[in-house]
Amino acid sequence: MQVVISIYENMKTEIVLKKGYGPVDFSMGIKEVMEILGEPSEVEQIGEEMEMPATVMHYDELELSFFFECNENEVLVCMNIENPDTILFGEKIMGKSKKFVTDLMNANKIYEQTMDKEAWDEERISYDKYSIDFFFNEDRLESITIGR
Repeated sequence: MQVVISIYENMKTEIVLKKGYGPVDFSMGIKEVMEILGEPSEVEQIGEEMEMPATVMHYDELELSFFFECNENEVLVCMNIENPDTILFGEKIMGKSKKFVTDLMNANKIYEQTMDKEAWDEERISYDKYSIDFFFNEDRLESITIGR
């Protein structure tokens, strides 16, 4: 029996605010991300009816989605993260409570936040200055969106 080792097995899963996630950063284009992570599980075009259309690459195995501006450079502008191994400021954070996350941000001198309840019943805590949104369901962190 042959054992196949995933290229993702040793991938770093740390968020660096305003920079990126693991080996992927906001200066990269579609080709550069694919050189690191390979072919995505799915690619879709969104927002054509709006002024800011985007190409979205989903990596199901990594529980990551990458959003690229649809222009000549196709630069990475946003990431959605659901990976349970995600680290922020040295702490694994997925599944943690709102209090844990806000205390972690405060401990790292990031204070200005807004809180909203989404139509689909998730609660969102946003730190606009650092382009990060945390989405909670029943007080447990389920996903994070980061931008440049």
